[in-house]
Amino acid sequence: MNDPAPPGDGDAGLQHEPLAIEDLEQTCLTCQGQGTRVDPAWQVWRERLRELADAAREAREAAGLPPETPATGMGVVIDIHGGAGQSPPVDVPSAVADAERALDDHMDARPLAYEQRRCALCRGNGVVLTDLGVELVALLERHGFVRSFG
Repeated sequence: MNDPAPPGDGDAGLQHEPLAIEDLEQTCLTCQGQGTRVDPAWQVWRERLRELADAAREAREAAGLPPETPATGMGVVIDIHGGAGQSPPVDVPSAVADAERALDDHMDARPLAYEQRRCALCRGNGVVLTDLGVELVALLERHGFVRSFG
């Protein structure tokens, strides 16, 4: 009959270092430990927003308007958004009106997806198992201490 060897039989005299959490898990590189990540559509949208805001600011400076006026909403301030077929006031240079209109149109074209998404790799934890951590979980699963949930 094969009786399992008593614990520690093969370890006579060996000293083992205790494991630290850092040995079992590491920061998720996909989300840099945040647990969430910005949807790529929002990254592209924000880059374009910066470009349009800079262009609007430059157009306002060139026209002698205050450049520090918030880029979004400027169309409302100078009444560019009239009814259909209306044009901006005569004293607003067309470059400013065009830049502000492009900016306002871009603001209306926000992505439909949520801006922040839970990281799929770490499932929102911000950390993932190391190879040693995966081995430990597999050992615990084999012996019935944990259940895998997919």
